[in-house]
Amino acid sequence: MRSGVKNTTRFIAVGFILFAVNALAWNVDKPDDPAAHDAAKISLTALGPDRGARTLSEDIRTIEGLNLSTGGQGLALVASVEQLQQAIKDLDAEVKDMEITVALSSDVLFDFDKANIKAAAQTELEKLGLIIREKRTGDVTITGHTDAKGGDDYNLKLSDRRAASVKDWLVKNAQIDAAVIKTQGLGETKPVAPNTQADGSDDPEGRAKNRRVEIVIQTKEKLK
Repeated sequence: MRSGVKNTTRFIAVGFILFAVNALAWNVDKPDDPAAHDAAKISLTALGPDRGARTLSEDIRTIEGLNLSTGGQGLALVASVEQLQQAIKDLDAEVKDMEITVALSSDVLFDFDKANIKAAAQTELEKLGLIIREKRTGDVTITGHTDAKGGDDYNLKLSDRRAASVKDWLVKNAQIDAAVIKTQGLGETKPVAPNTQADGSDDPEGRAKNRRVEIVIQTKEKLK
């Protein structure tokens, strides 16, 4: 029993040392700095969940000078990999070597013919924000798309406003740097499904697929 306690204490001590070394990359003025997240995750990963990582993640907030920059999210760091994978699965994200693409239905994000984010869209956007925070290393491009209903010029402007609304939400609610997000509206010019049936009649299901906002997140490497 004493041996187990000593081992746990030793691993926690090692964890603190690892964190202290990695915290050199931590900029306390920029709590959302990827270097801060990486420093904490390296230390917690090295320690391991079975060797006191959760205890360390709770205690780490009490270290003088770091309590504000952790924002009370120590436990979230331990679970971040699991949460990230779940967010990617839930949003049906397409993961490639250098980028992650997420397509969100405009019907989920907006009311009909509107560009204001619906309250019901918060869960989806929170998952998107998590993916961006954890995996972004370059730019994020948000592109709005519409179906073929309405005039070309109107649809182009609506898609542009919707892309901008998603950016604004991410900046305000997910603490994503506005400077790394680019937006554009393509209207009805890039459909992923037919807007009409073969006989020329309306295709509601196809149009629903075309009403979307696509987010491309630049990354450096494959997801681990």
